[in-house]
This record gives sequence, C-alpha cells and structure tokens, in this order.
Amino acid sequence: MHATDAELDELAAHDVRVAHNPLSNMRLVSGVARVPDMKTRNMKVGIGLDGGTNDTSDMFNDMRAAVGLQRAQSTDPARYPTPADVLRMATMGGAEALGLEKEIGSLTPGKKADLQVIDTQALNFAPKVDWPSQVVFNTQPVNVQWVFVNGVPLKKEGKVIGDNSRVLTDAQAAADRVKGYLGR
Repeated sequence: MHATDAELDELAAHDVRVAHNPLSNMRLVSGVARVPDMKTRNMKVGIGLDGGTNDTSDMFNDMRAAVGLQRAQSTDPARYPTPADVLRMATMGGAEALGLEKEIGSLTPGKKADLQVIDTQALNFAPKVDWPSQVVFNTQPVNVQWVFVNGVPLKKEGKVIGDNSRVLTDAQAAADRVKGYLGR
C-alpha cells in the first residue's frame, strides 16, 4: 500500500477499515502496508486472505508474513505488529474491520462462538516459551484439531466435517463462471 501520510490521515478521519493481506501484497508487488502508521492513527486493521488459490488459505502463514514484513523494514523486534498484535488483528481486528465486533472476534458471552483448538503437544511447539509467538510462528494447519463456527464443529480431531468433494466442486464451478465472464 503506497498511501501517503495525508491519505492515511484522510482514511483515518473517515473511519476506513483495512483488511491487511500481506501474502497477496507480496505476490502482487503492492508494497508493504503501513500498518504501524495505521495503528498510530487508531485505524481498525484486520488480517485477511486474498484468494486461497494463489496465497493459500493458511491464516498462520498470513500472520507470520504480517509480522515479518514489518520486521524486515526495521531493526526493532518490538515494531508493530508483534505476534500478540497479529493474533489480535486476526481475531478482534478482523471483527472491528467488518464492524462486527459486538458479534464476533472474542470468546465473550453473547457473541457467536468461533473457536480453534490447536494441538500444542506437537513437536513444532517445543520448547514452550512465548505462547503468542509460538502460535503465530509455529502453528501449521495440521496442528488445528477442532474448529467451531457459531458453536458448530467444522473440524473434529483434525478432520474436516462435511462434504469436501462438494466444496471442491462448487469452488471449481464458481472459478469456471468467473473465467467465462472474463472471456478466458
């Protein structure tokens, strides 16, 4: 994102919310989003995935990239966003960016119960030192054992529940329709 200070000020003044897609930004040569400058302007920023085909649908990779891009521009390991900041951006930050923070984004009574249960007994979590950093830097999709969305299990004991073949068929049909619209 190549926004100037004046443009960031304008976006902040109008409460523009941002879905930060670091993997997509790298692939598309879009530059490094000025996430620390957005933070100083109190802008709401969440972590997003911009197309699973090109950037994977691995949110942990996206969180690692969000931290890594900022660290690559600095010699300060505490530069925003830290691993703990990125975890917040991936949860409450995403809810705030969507204007849904009263409904989702945290485990709070009255909100929809979305939850991932990670197997931290796997070798890639040893030794256990700094949990936010370990979740961001070490977690792989295979470590996610359970996923609940609005209290409904979608992954159980490491296996996705439901008709995966239908999901794949529907995704391919949608991609084919888009290609048809584009004349490819």
